[in-house]
Amino acid sequence: VYAQKMCDTAIEYANEFNKKLDYSENSIADLEKILEWYSNDIAISKPTENQIWSMAIIFGSYLGETLLKNGLSQKGFVWGKDDSSNVPLLIKDDGSYLTPNDKVYKRLVNGSEDSVISFYRFATKEIL
Repeated sequence: VYAQKMCDTAIEYANEFNKKLDYSENSIADLEKILEWYSNDIAISKPTENQIWSMAIIFGSYLGETLLKNGLSQKGFVWGKDDSSNVPLLIKDDGSYLTPNDKVYKRLVNGSEDSVISFYRFATKEIL
């Protein structure tokens, strides 16, 4: 429910960029373009750490949901929380996990070297 609410927000933001986030693999390229804009804007607008994390949770939830809808849920992944940081993550009962919110945070702060496209490809190839 929480992730879906965040995804709805991500989709609304994407509409402002004339991008369509539809949970398809192709939408990850649009997500990357949106994050590129926000990443460039961070240097100018100087948001607080909490504001950056808020964006990371919104778009990371979308990235995570897209991974779940495109194969990870069939492999046993579900939303969970990191006990130490309370950041949502995708976890499997064998203990393996992915951190889409952390990835989006790194993308926003570090720039294109932390591409969500490569993260998505890695996650779907390695796990599927």
